Amino acid sequence: MLRKRIQLVVEPTIIVMAEMKIREDGLNELVGWLEGYDPECVRDPGRSLSLLSSSDRIFPHGGFETPGGGISRELTDNELYVELAGRGCYRSYGTKAGRKSNAEYIANLFGEPGKIPHSSVTYHAKMSFFFAGISRRVTHELIRHYVGADRSEEGAPSQESTRFAEHTGHFSLHPRDVENAFERKEFEDEMQVAYDQYLSYLERQIKDYGDAHGEPPKAMDKKRIYEAAAQRLPASACTSLYWTTNPMALAKLFSERVDHAADLEMQRFARKLQTVCFQNWPNLFRETNPAYRG
Repeated sequence: MLRKRIQLVVEPTIIVMAEMKIREDGLNELVGWLEGYDPECVRDPGRSLSLLSSSDRIFPHGGFETPGGGISRELTDNELYVELAGRGCYRSYGTKAGRKSNAEYIANLFGEPGKIPHSSVTYHAKMSFFFAGISRRVTHELIRHYVGADRSEEGAPSQESTRFAEHTGHFSLHPRDVENAFERKEFEDEMQVAYDQYLSYLERQIKDYGDAHGEPPKAMDKKRIYEAAAQRLPASACTSLYWTTNPMALAKLFSERVDHAADLEMQRFARKLQTVCFQNWPNLFRETNPAYRG
C-alpha cells in the first residue's frame, strides 16, 4: 500500500451558502393587502401603478442604508425580513414607521439594560454555511451543547459521513501547538500512524471481503467496514458539514465560544464565523446584539 501523507489544518473553512430570500411577488401582495387593511401603512396608498417599489412603500429606507462614510449599502433580505416581521407586530410600516433605518430598528429589538427585548423576530433570519477544516471533536461540541443550533433542542447539520467515504487524511492541529515546532511534528507523526492504521484496516477488510465474495463490498457490507475503520480515527480528524442557523442561535454560540475560557480550537472557529457574520449581516450583529464581542 502506498503511504498517503496526511495534511495538518490550522484554519477552518467557512463559506456562506444560503440565506433568507424575500419573494418580490410576496412583497407586492403584502402592499396590496395593507392598502385595503390599513392604507396609512404604505406610501402612495391606492396607487397600484405607483413608481415607488414595494420596498419603498413599506420600508422608510427603501431597502438601502447609508452608514458612516456616505456609501449606500443594499440591505440583505435577512436584515429586511427581521425588520418586516417586527413592523408587522405593530403595523409600523411606511408612513407610520418610527425608527427610519434598518440598523436603528434592529438595534431597538435587542433592547437596553432594564428594557424588555423583542428579539424573537430575529429567528426569522436564516443563514446557511459550509464548514470544513474543523475536528470531529469540535463538531461534537456543537451538537452536544446545541450551540449555534437553529432550534433549541436540535440543530440543522448535515455532516460528512464516515460510513460512505474514505477519510481524506486531514487533521486539525490544536491552536496551542501551531507555533510549537516539536509538538507540531509529534502530532503530525502520530496522526500519520493513526491514518496508516485506518487505511490498512480498510485495505485488509476490503481484500478479505473480495476474496470471500468475488467482488468489492457494497451497500451495507461496505458501511460496516467503513464504520469500523472510523473507530480508528482520532478525534482531531477533520470533517465538513452544512449548518443552517439564525442570529439568536449564533448569539449563544459567540457569547459562549468566543470567550477566552472556551476550547481554543472552538474559539478559532467561532471567531472566524463571527467575523463572517459581521461582514455579511452587519445590522444583525452589532454591539447591541448579545452576539457581539469586541
